[in-house]
Amino acid sequence: MTPTDSLLWWPRLVVAILVLLAGHQVHAQPTRKLPEKRTVTPSTAPQPSNQLSAFKTEEALRMLLRADSIASQRQRAKLGPESSGLVVDQTITKIGHDFYDQFYSRWEAPAGISDFTVIVGEKPSRGNNAIITVTVNDEELLEFPLQGKEDLVAEASQQAVEYAANSLQQAQYLSQQLESGNKQPLESY
Repeated sequence: MTPTDSLLWWPRLVVAILVLLAGHQVHAQPTRKLPEKRTVTPSTAPQPSNQLSAFKTEEALRMLLRADSIASQRQRAKLGPESSGLVVDQTITKIGHDFYDQFYSRWEAPAGISDFTVIVGEKPSRGNNAIITVTVNDEELLEFPLQGKEDLVAEASQQAVEYAANSLQQAQYLSQQLESGNKQPLESY
């Protein structure tokens, strides 16, 4: 027998002893009995005095849910619909995304106006330019070519924010004038 052969049988022997010991311990454990089933009738079941009956618990839960739903309806009415005040990015190039990021970081809705949709889009263009469109409440306000220079993007986004905010304010003013009954023509050219 070589020294390598003597090293190979040692781990096998240790594993065999461990398997025998583990098998012996499993068989040496006592078997457990299943618990007996008890049948409890409602008259013999203990009733703690501090718990509510099923009917009272159900009624309390209904009242809690009703109060919660009324409170959440009032809060939703204050906040308005979830889709009010959207600014949507529909750009496809890096120039368009940079313009949208600048526009969105500068955007603040005019006071008292919460129901609007502003879409910053982009049309296909050749070369290193992008044709940016800004649409407010389904009315296209701006369409202009834009180069990818950072200062041009910042300046164009600032002007677009001002133009979109002014458009929303004018639309709100016109709506208020029509609602109050002053239905005068805008202007004649």
